Amino acid sequence: MVQTVSGITSRQGELFLAAAPGPQFYPVSAIDYLTGYLMAFGAIVTLARRAGAGGSWLVRISLAQTGRWLVGRGQVPEAELKDVPKEFTPAELERWSMTSDTPVGRLHHLGPVVRLSETPPSWARPSYRSATTSRCGRRVPRSA
Repeated sequence: MVQTVSGITSRQGELFLAAAPGPQFYPVSAIDYLTGYLMAFGAIVTLARRAGAGGSWLVRISLAQTGRWLVGRGQVPEAELKDVPKEFTPAELERWSMTSDTPVGRLHHLGPVVRLSETPPSWARPSYRSATTSRCGRRVPRSA
């Protein structure tokens, strides 16, 4: 929807004519990816602030505002787009894709753009906390 209301699909349809005239979506949603990256960046910044100054911090991200920001960056001149292919090749799409097992079956989808680590995520929470240990694991002196 954001691509449409921001005018991105209209401009894409003008530049890359498809079989049917009219608005065209980006092959991948740059707005979705960019918003995710901005959210991750915001989380990193707030964690750094919390470590240095304490407190809690709020990060607000909006798909619509990301679309507005992206459109505000301007356009590549049409002359520079003459050698850009209209579609990605099947080999390119396959190279960027992956298959995941999901609760509703196997899903073939685009993979992450950047992999920062090959370490699989792991979430663990202690099953109990000692009465003499604070939330951050430091020993708490017993009151007499």
